[in-house]
Amino acid sequence: MRPLRIAMLLYGEIEHDSRVRREMSTLAAAGHSVTVATLTASPRAPFELDGAHIVPLAPRHRELLPGADSPYLNAGAPGKLGRMLARIRWAKGYAGTYRSWNQAALRTMPPADVWHGHDLLGLLTARNLQKRHGGGLVHDSHELFLEAGSAAKLPRPARALLGRFEGGASRKADAVITVNPSIAIELHRRYGVDPVVLMNCPPLAPERERGKLRDHLDLGKRPLILYHGAISPDRGVEQLVDAIPLLPADTAVVLLGYGNLVDHYTSLAGEADYRGRLYVVPAVPIADLPNWVCDADVGIIAFQPVDRNNVLGTPNKLFEYMEAGVPMIVSDFPEMRRIVTETGAGIARDTSSPASLAAAIEELLGEPKEQRLARRRSARAAAETTYNWAVQSRQLLGIYERLGDRYGRGKS
Repeated sequence: MRPLRIAMLLYGEIEHDSRVRREMSTLAAAGHSVTVATLTASPRAPFELDGAHIVPLAPRHRELLPGADSPYLNAGAPGKLGRMLARIRWAKGYAGTYRSWNQAALRTMPPADVWHGHDLLGLLTARNLQKRHGGGLVHDSHELFLEAGSAAKLPRPARALLGRFEGGASRKADAVITVNPSIAIELHRRYGVDPVVLMNCPPLAPERERGKLRDHLDLGKRPLILYHGAISPDRGVEQLVDAIPLLPADTAVVLLGYGNLVDHYTSLAGEADYRGRLYVVPAVPIADLPNWVCDADVGIIAFQPVDRNNVLGTPNKLFEYMEAGVPMIVSDFPEMRRIVTETGAGIARDTSSPASLAAAIEELLGEPKEQRLARRRSARAAAETTYNWAVQSRQLLGIYERLGDRYGRGKS
C-alpha cells in the first residue's frame, strides 16, 4: 500500500466520534499520514490522538454551533411569525458559522493526497480543498444527512438545494462510504453513486467479566434492562421509562449516557413511583463501555420512525450489545430487523408505545434460561465473525489501497 497524506474534515468534535477515530487509527496504523480538521468552540492547539494529527478549527464567527437548541425541533417562540423568525435566525447563524469554519479550513489545511469528508458539511469543505490543491476525494456518509435532526425539518426548497450540493460533490468523489446496505441503496437512488458499506462496529475485545454496572447500582440478580447512548427524544427513552409500571416490580431499567433528557429522568428516578426501578448513570469512556453493557439482560434500541434516517439506521449500540453478548429488542425497522433475525441476537418488535415495548421485554425475559444463554452466545458469535472493526475495516483499507495507486507519492 503506497503511503498517502490523508486529510479528514469533520464538522464536529472528535473525542466522542467513534467512527472517525476508528478510521483514522486504522489508516495511521497502515502507514498513512492522517490529519483531521475538527470543529471547536474556542481556540485550541493541535494535538495527537490515535495516531492522527488533530487540528481543531474555531470559526471566527460562532453564531450557532451544532448541538444548540433548534427551533426546527423545539416549539420555540410562540406564534407562527415568532417561529418563522426564530427559524430564519437559526438557519442564518448555522450557515454563517459553517462558512467561517470552511474558510478556516481553507486557510489552515496544507495540501493532501486525499480529502476525506465526513457527512455533508465535511464533504463540501473537502471538495473545496480538493479544488484548491488537487488530490482524491472520499465522501463518508455516516447517515442520511438530510433526513436527520433539523435538516429533516427544513423547508423543501432548502432541502432540495442541500441535496444538489451533496449529490454534486458525492458524484465527484473517488469513493463513497456509508454505514449499511439500506442507506447505500438510498444514496444510489438519490445521487447515482455506489457506496461501499463500512459498518461502524467496535473492535472485538475479550469477553468481559460481568458485575460492574450491577455492583455500581447494587442490583444483585434483578432483571436489568439497559438503554445506553444519547438520552434524547425520538430514541425510545420515553416509551421505555413509561413502560416501567407495566413491568414486574423487581425489574431495573438503566439509562446509561448523556443528553438533554438526563436531568428530567434523573429527577424522575427520585420520585416514589420510580425509586429503585429507574436508574440514570452518566456516560462512561468508549473503551470501558463493554464492561458496563455486558451486565444487561436485555438491551433496548427503540428508535421512533420520526424520519427516514431513524428507520434505515444501524446505531452503534446495536453492535455494542453484540460485542458485549447482550440480547436486544430493536424497533421493527429493515436493517435492525435483518441483523437481529439473521444472527439470533434479539427480536424486532413494535416499540412505539410503552405497552408494546413492555410486552417485548417480558417476551425476552420470559424465554427459558437456556434460550436466553443461546441468544447471548449468538450475539457474541455475530460480533466475533462479522460485526467487528477488524472485519469491517478491510473495506476502508481496500479503498485506500486503490487510492494509493492513483494518488500515492510513490506512484510511477
